[in-house]
Amino acid sequence: MTADVWPWGYLEKDGTPAGLLSILAEQLAQEAQLKLDNRVLPPQRLLSKFKEGEADFTVLFENPYLDGFADSLGVVLSADILLVTAKDYTGKLTLGALEGKRVGYISGTYYGEAFEHNAEVIKIPVYSLEQAIEMLHLDRLDALISSDVVFHHSLKALELQPDVFRYDVHTRGQAAHLYISKRASNEGIAPRMQAALASLDKSGELRRLFYSEVRSGAQ
Repeated sequence: MTADVWPWGYLEKDGTPAGLLSILAEQLAQEAQLKLDNRVLPPQRLLSKFKEGEADFTVLFENPYLDGFADSLGVVLSADILLVTAKDYTGKLTLGALEGKRVGYISGTYYGEAFEHNAEVIKIPVYSLEQAIEMLHLDRLDALISSDVVFHHSLKALELQPDVFRYDVHTRGQAAHLYISKRASNEGIAPRMQAALASLDKSGELRRLFYSEVRSGAQ
């Protein structure tokens, strides 16, 4: 299963799975010589169905909630989590400095314990980062939180330059893992998937997929 969060996963008009993690799923299946049935679902629905064993594998950012029903087969990528504001914002780019302010986040995405349990910022769920960026421009948000991958792919899609924003790293190196369900229908293929992931990592394909012409330093 793949989370329906652009650019990680989405469906084309003809219903074909697309996005970075859909491409990864195809690469893993090809490398492991396995058939692929990739379903793209909203994040909360994906978690519910994955917990019930309705899929064998998924890729998600590490989250304590997953520990009870999933095991990691390896790290897929390590992303920085950014806090982003309009260019003219003059305060500090920390959760503490944003207390009482409206912070947009993609619904169903895990950004770490500090954000998860912060009750001082006003959390505004959005469907996509493009929506959050538009709301920031319209002064309907004071800030947004995002992985560097989603932020920079969204800027590229919107033909925006990073310097029209202020942004800084909230959390460095938050890992996304290839998870296998503890209720997987065929646990025997786990070593093949694990080996396929290791092969893609060794070849540099993982970094090319997620970070080609994307990563730049925080400002």
